[in-house]
Amino acid sequence: MMKSRAMFFIVLVLLILGSSLYTFATLNQNPTPVFSAMVNRDCAPWDGSAFTVSIPISDGTIIYISIWQSPDMTFPKSFSFPDDTRQVGNAMYQSVNGEYETLSGRVWFEGVSEEKPIEGRFSLKSERGGQFEGQFRANWSHQIMLCG
Repeated sequence: MMKSRAMFFIVLVLLILGSSLYTFATLNQNPTPVFSAMVNRDCAPWDGSAFTVSIPISDGTIIYISIWQSPDMTFPKSFSFPDDTRQVGNAMYQSVNGEYETLSGRVWFEGVSEEKPIEGRFSLKSERGGQFEGQFRANWSHQIMLCG
């Protein structure tokens, strides 16, 4: 009886200490920024269906994420850039002076449908070492894109 009571108190103290440490560790983390973005229909390099998310970061810089498939993903999905097949899409960074730089990393979509805004997140880095992380909510532009 005494051993089980002592064990209960030890487990209880460990749980309290563990949850306290977790709480204090997460308090010091910066929240992930959420960016307002725009999404457009696009064409893949082979003239197939695609879409591009444009995320204004700050002071005229923009991240472009192009996915070379139809914008109808029912379930969450992630993409890595660059991909081995070079058939998935790409991610680019446009600086204030208009120069483009290829980005590598991952992008996650909660689902994609033309009937509602797209939500997702990204963790990308540039060739020059710039780091870009955040979440986005992209509204659809009603621009018509003719491929082929």
